[in-house]
Amino acid sequence: MKNLNFLVAAYLFIWSGLFLYLLFISGRQKKLGQKLEMLEELLKKKG
Repeated sequence: MKNLNFLVAAYLFIWSGLFLYLLFISGRQKKLGQKLEMLEELLKKKG
C-alpha cells in the first residue's frame, strides 16, 4: 500500500495523456473534413 499514491498518479497521468491525444486527433480530423469540403466545392465549380 506504500505505492498507492504513485499508482494513482500514474493512472491519472495515463488517462490525461490519452484524453489529450484524443482531443488532438479530433482537431486534426475536423481540419481534414473542412479541407475536404473546400476541395469538393472547388471541384464542383471547375466541373
